[in-house]
Amino acid sequence: MCHMRTKQCCCDFRCPYFLSTIFVFVLVAIIGNLTSWSYFGVRKVSSNDKMTSDVTEQAMEDQLERWMEYLPSDVISQTQLKDLLIPGSHDSATFDLDPVGGKADDFSSYIEMPDEKIERWFKTQNLDFTEQLKIGVRYFDLRIIKHPVTEDIRFVHGLFSRKTVKEYLKDIRKFLDENKKEVVLLDFNHIYNMDKNDHVSLCTEIESTFNGMMLNRKKCLDNDMLLSKMTLSKLWELNGRVVVLYGNVKKCRNHEYIWSRNEIDILWPYTPNKELVVKNLLYQYKGLYKNDVLVVWHGILTPHSDDNFSDRMERFKNLHEFVTPTTEVIVKWIKSHSDVPFNICCADFVEEHDFVKTVISANNKPR
Repeated sequence: MCHMRTKQCCCDFRCPYFLSTIFVFVLVAIIGNLTSWSYFGVRKVSSNDKMTSDVTEQAMEDQLERWMEYLPSDVISQTQLKDLLIPGSHDSATFDLDPVGGKADDFSSYIEMPDEKIERWFKTQNLDFTEQLKIGVRYFDLRIIKHPVTEDIRFVHGLFSRKTVKEYLKDIRKFLDENKKEVVLLDFNHIYNMDKNDHVSLCTEIESTFNGMMLNRKKCLDNDMLLSKMTLSKLWELNGRVVVLYGNVKKCRNHEYIWSRNEIDILWPYTPNKELVVKNLLYQYKGLYKNDVLVVWHGILTPHSDDNFSDRMERFKNLHEFVTPTTEVIVKWIKSHSDVPFNICCADFVEEHDFVKTVISANNKPR
């Protein structure tokens, strides 16, 4: 007989009251552990050990906004930047083109297109910088121009961006302030109508915007530290979470935080045929002559002068409809290969076909 609420019951394992009490305590302990850590898919560690936490693939997919922070500890401490698989966006700033501002000087002379169709065929991204960052994009392909009327610096792709470069960069800064372990690569690679003073002014604005979080080129090179061989843990140690690559670095030689584009190599597929994109990229990769550089793969369709744009515009209503099947091809290829050779992989409309998740998840594959 059980003597509930008496001393005879308190240590008797046959007592239902005793057993139910123990069950409740165990259940509370388990639930507390699950809610604190299982949501993120990490083992429980102290706050000082968080940077080196082991992470499951599912956790990394759930935490795209901070995927670098939640990479496995060995990847964070040992994988060089040139071997890290990083998702990027092609023509990253085209989400906010101004359709009434007129054609920009980068508009290809061989493309015949009515003005009212330019935006829908030159816009390669739907998501703004903050939205791209939140889904995991960490490399931005940037083209800039001096506006002929306002004389400020805008992003460009056939049309001018609505706002200045400086205004958009503030959004990236805000994201990085809120996500202390993420690293971003800003590649200013096409530059139009800018003189030396314009370059110096822009580089000064960039350094001011990202003050305290840029990788110092001069100090790194003076100490024989190559950009491509940096690990995430080293970048964190150096407070170098923003790496700026600039297409005319000679004009900004006195800016210690601006890196030359000699640190990077770009591969283009040079085909409007989605079935040839991967084949052409692999062919180019085999021909690379540079060592110890970052390598960008553009998994996109690239037009050329003998393309029939009129026919294309009749068959497709916009660029999105035309190019997104290519992203699907790239994603399927990445998923089916364990020996993915690329470093940074770019796409148009990065939100499509789980492109970003697929690239990030490839870091978990044996290589």
